[in-house]
Amino acid sequence: MSPAPGRPAGNNATGEETRAQLIAAATEVFIDEGYKSARVADIATRAQVRLSAINYHFGGKEGLYLAVLGHHAQLAIERTPIVSPQPGLSSRARLHFFVTALLTRLLGDGTGEGEAIRLPALMSREIMSPTAALDTMFERFIKPQSAQLDALVRDIAGADLTQDQVRRAMLSVFGQCMTYRLARPMVERLDPSLYGRGDLVAHLADHISAFSWAGLQAMREGRESQA
Repeated sequence: MSPAPGRPAGNNATGEETRAQLIAAATEVFIDEGYKSARVADIATRAQVRLSAINYHFGGKEGLYLAVLGHHAQLAIERTPIVSPQPGLSSRARLHFFVTALLTRLLGDGTGEGEAIRLPALMSREIMSPTAALDTMFERFIKPQSAQLDALVRDIAGADLTQDQVRRAMLSVFGQCMTYRLARPMVERLDPSLYGRGDLVAHLADHISAFSWAGLQAMREGRESQA
Protein backbone atom coordinates (compact mmCIF):
# COMPACT_ATOMS: atom_id res chain seq x y z
CA MET A 1 0.00 0.00 0.00
CA SER A 2 1.30 3.47 -0.87
CA PRO A 3 1.77 6.04 1.87
CA ALA A 4 -0.98 8.62 2.33
CA PRO A 5 -0.59 11.79 0.26
CA GLY A 6 2.01 14.08 1.76
CA ARG A 7 3.38 11.33 3.99
CA PRO A 8 6.85 9.97 3.19
CA ALA A 9 7.51 6.26 3.23
CA GLY A 10 8.46 5.09 6.69
CA ASN A 11 7.02 8.21 8.32
CA ASN A 12 3.95 7.67 10.47
CA ALA A 13 3.33 11.36 11.01
CA THR A 14 -0.26 12.56 10.96
CA GLY A 15 -1.42 15.34 8.65
CA GLU A 16 -1.10 17.91 11.42
CA GLU A 17 2.38 16.69 12.29
CA THR A 18 3.44 16.91 8.66
CA ARG A 19 2.07 20.45 8.44
CA ALA A 20 4.00 21.38 11.58
CA GLN A 21 7.20 19.84 10.20
CA LEU A 22 6.83 21.81 6.99
CA ILE A 23 6.10 25.08 8.77
CA ALA A 24 9.12 24.61 11.05
CA ALA A 25 11.41 23.78 8.15
CA ALA A 26 10.03 26.47 5.86
CA THR A 27 10.43 29.09 8.60
CA GLU A 28 14.19 28.68 8.64
CA VAL A 29 14.52 28.42 4.85
CA PHE A 30 12.44 31.55 4.27
CA ILE A 31 14.49 33.44 6.87
CA ASP A 32 17.79 32.28 5.39
CA GLU A 33 16.90 32.63 1.71
CA GLY A 34 13.89 34.92 1.45
CA TYR A 35 10.67 33.90 -0.29
CA LYS A 36 11.86 34.33 -3.85
CA SER A 37 15.08 32.36 -3.44
CA ALA A 38 13.67 29.62 -1.22
CA ARG A 39 13.33 26.24 -2.94
CA VAL A 40 10.45 23.97 -2.02
CA ALA A 41 12.70 20.95 -2.56
CA ASP A 42 15.02 22.21 0.18
CA ILE A 43 12.06 22.75 2.51
CA ALA A 44 10.73 19.25 1.91
CA THR A 45 14.16 17.73 2.49
CA ARG A 46 14.62 19.68 5.69
CA ALA A 47 11.17 18.63 6.89
CA GLN A 48 11.88 15.00 5.89
CA VAL A 49 8.68 14.75 3.88
CA ARG A 50 7.89 14.23 0.22
CA LEU A 51 7.90 17.27 -2.04
CA SER A 52 4.25 16.56 -2.88
CA ALA A 53 3.35 17.21 0.76
CA ILE A 54 3.73 20.96 0.19
CA ASN A 55 1.08 20.99 -2.53
CA TYR A 56 -1.11 18.58 -0.61
CA HIS A 57 -1.18 20.60 2.61
CA PHE A 58 -0.65 24.17 1.40
CA GLY A 59 -1.37 24.25 -2.33
CA GLY A 60 2.19 25.26 -3.18
CA LYS A 61 5.00 27.57 -2.13
CA GLU A 62 2.86 30.69 -1.78
CA GLY A 63 0.34 28.93 0.45
CA LEU A 64 3.14 27.53 2.61
CA TYR A 65 4.68 30.99 2.94
CA LEU A 66 1.37 32.51 4.05
CA ALA A 67 0.89 29.67 6.52
CA VAL A 68 4.36 30.28 7.98
CA LEU A 69 3.77 34.01 8.37
CA GLY A 70 0.30 33.47 9.82
CA HIS A 71 1.55 30.84 12.25
CA HIS A 72 4.21 33.09 13.72
CA ALA A 73 1.99 36.16 13.76
CA GLN A 74 -0.63 34.24 15.72
CA LEU A 75 2.02 32.97 18.13
CA ALA A 76 3.21 36.52 18.76
CA ILE A 77 -0.33 37.75 19.40
CA GLU A 78 -1.14 34.90 21.77
CA ARG A 79 2.11 34.99 23.72
CA THR A 80 2.57 38.74 23.96
CA PRO A 81 -0.77 40.57 23.72
CA ILE A 82 -0.39 44.33 23.30
CA VAL A 83 -3.45 45.20 25.38
CA SER A 84 -3.21 44.61 29.12
CA PRO A 85 -5.89 42.31 30.57
CA GLN A 86 -5.73 44.35 33.79
CA PRO A 87 -8.71 46.76 33.93
CA GLY A 88 -8.45 50.38 35.02
CA LEU A 89 -4.86 51.06 33.96
CA SER A 90 -3.91 54.65 33.25
CA SER A 91 -3.18 55.72 29.69
CA ARG A 92 0.50 55.97 30.54
CA ALA A 93 0.55 52.43 31.97
CA ARG A 94 -1.24 51.10 28.89
CA LEU A 95 1.33 52.78 26.65
CA HIS A 96 4.14 51.19 28.66
CA PHE A 97 2.44 47.79 28.38
CA PHE A 98 2.06 48.18 24.60
CA VAL A 99 5.71 49.17 24.12
CA THR A 100 6.92 46.33 26.35
CA ALA A 101 4.86 43.79 24.39
CA LEU A 102 6.08 45.08 21.03
CA LEU A 103 9.71 45.02 22.16
CA THR A 104 9.26 41.50 23.52
CA ARG A 105 7.94 40.38 20.13
CA LEU A 106 10.91 41.99 18.43
CA LEU A 107 13.71 41.11 20.84
CA GLY A 108 12.47 38.19 22.91
CA ASP A 109 11.98 38.04 26.65
CA GLY A 110 15.56 37.29 27.61
CA THR A 111 15.10 33.51 27.66
CA GLY A 112 16.52 32.91 24.19
CA GLU A 113 15.24 32.70 20.65
CA GLY A 114 11.79 31.25 21.14
CA GLU A 115 9.41 30.33 18.32
CA ALA A 116 7.54 33.65 18.41
CA ILE A 117 10.75 35.59 17.75
CA ARG A 118 10.91 34.21 14.20
CA LEU A 119 8.23 36.67 13.04
CA PRO A 120 10.48 39.76 12.97
CA ALA A 121 13.09 37.92 10.90
CA LEU A 122 10.43 36.73 8.47
CA MET A 123 8.81 40.15 8.20
CA SER A 124 12.18 41.86 7.77
CA ARG A 125 12.71 39.72 4.70
CA GLU A 126 9.19 40.44 3.48
CA ILE A 127 9.54 44.21 3.94
CA MET A 128 12.86 44.26 2.09
CA SER A 129 11.42 42.31 -0.83
CA PRO A 130 7.61 42.52 -0.67
CA THR A 131 5.35 39.82 -2.05
CA ALA A 132 1.57 39.52 -2.25
CA ALA A 133 1.74 38.15 1.31
CA LEU A 134 2.39 41.63 2.71
CA ASP A 135 -1.14 42.80 1.90
CA THR A 136 -2.59 39.67 3.48
CA MET A 137 -0.50 40.10 6.63
CA PHE A 138 -1.45 43.77 6.83
CA GLU A 139 -5.17 43.08 6.68
CA ARG A 140 -5.17 40.00 8.92
CA PHE A 141 -2.68 40.99 11.61
CA ILE A 142 -1.02 44.40 11.32
CA LYS A 143 -4.11 46.53 10.78
CA PRO A 144 -6.12 45.10 13.73
CA GLN A 145 -3.09 45.40 16.02
CA SER A 146 -2.43 48.97 14.85
CA ALA A 147 -6.02 49.89 15.71
CA GLN A 148 -5.15 49.33 19.37
CA LEU A 149 -2.35 51.89 19.21
CA ASP A 150 -4.56 54.27 17.21
CA ALA A 151 -7.08 54.33 20.06
CA LEU A 152 -4.34 54.75 22.66
CA VAL A 153 -2.75 57.68 20.80
CA ARG A 154 -6.11 59.44 20.60
CA ASP A 155 -6.72 58.82 24.29
CA ILE A 156 -3.38 60.38 25.25
CA ALA A 157 -2.99 63.16 22.69
CA GLY A 158 -6.63 64.01 22.08
CA ALA A 159 -9.63 62.61 20.23
CA ASP A 160 -9.57 65.58 17.84
CA LEU A 161 -6.30 64.52 16.20
CA THR A 162 -6.42 64.25 12.43
CA GLN A 163 -5.85 60.82 10.94
CA ASP A 164 -2.53 62.03 9.56
CA GLN A 165 -1.39 63.13 13.03
CA VAL A 166 -2.39 59.77 14.47
CA ARG A 167 -0.49 57.88 11.77
CA ARG A 168 2.68 59.91 12.36
CA ALA A 169 2.45 59.38 16.12
CA MET A 170 1.87 55.65 15.70
CA LEU A 171 4.80 55.29 13.33
CA SER A 172 6.99 57.19 15.79
CA VAL A 173 6.20 54.64 18.50
CA PHE A 174 6.59 51.66 16.17
CA GLY A 175 9.77 53.08 14.69
CA GLN A 176 11.49 53.54 18.04
CA CYS A 177 10.83 49.91 18.90
CA MET A 178 11.75 48.46 15.52
CA THR A 179 15.05 50.33 15.39
CA TYR A 180 16.46 48.04 18.07
CA ARG A 181 15.67 44.98 15.94
CA LEU A 182 16.12 46.12 12.35
CA ALA A 183 19.08 48.46 12.91
CA ARG A 184 20.83 46.33 15.52
CA PRO A 185 24.29 46.38 13.83
CA MET A 186 24.25 50.18 13.88
CA VAL A 187 22.86 50.38 17.42
CA GLU A 188 25.56 48.01 18.67
CA ARG A 189 28.22 50.37 17.31
CA LEU A 190 26.60 53.36 18.98
CA ASP A 191 25.97 51.53 22.27
CA PRO A 192 28.17 48.39 22.45
CA SER A 193 26.97 47.20 25.85
CA LEU A 194 23.23 47.63 25.26
CA TYR A 195 22.31 44.13 24.03
CA GLY A 196 24.20 42.51 26.88
CA ARG A 197 21.80 43.94 29.45
CA GLY A 198 19.71 41.37 31.28
CA ASP A 199 16.91 43.90 31.53
CA LEU A 200 17.09 45.00 27.89
CA VAL A 201 13.35 44.99 27.15
CA ALA A 202 12.42 46.69 30.42
CA HIS A 203 15.18 49.27 29.97
CA LEU A 204 14.10 50.15 26.44
CA ALA A 205 10.39 50.08 27.31
CA ASP A 206 10.93 52.62 30.09
CA HIS A 207 12.77 54.96 27.72
CA ILE A 208 10.51 54.59 24.68
CA SER A 209 7.25 54.84 26.60
CA ALA A 210 8.48 57.92 28.52
CA PHE A 211 9.74 59.56 25.33
CA SER A 212 6.52 58.76 23.48
CA TRP A 213 4.35 59.91 26.37
CA ALA A 214 6.14 63.26 26.42
CA GLY A 215 5.71 63.65 22.67
CA LEU A 216 2.01 62.80 22.76
CA GLN A 217 1.45 65.18 25.68
CA ALA A 218 3.23 67.91 23.72
CA MET A 219 0.87 67.32 20.80
CA ARG A 220 -2.12 67.78 23.11
CA GLU A 221 -0.69 70.85 24.81
CA GLY A 222 0.28 72.44 21.50
CA ARG A 223 -3.26 72.21 20.16
CA GLU A 224 -4.77 73.40 23.44
CA SER A 225 -2.51 76.47 23.48
CA GLN A 226 -3.73 77.38 20.00
CA ALA A 227 -7.41 76.96 20.87
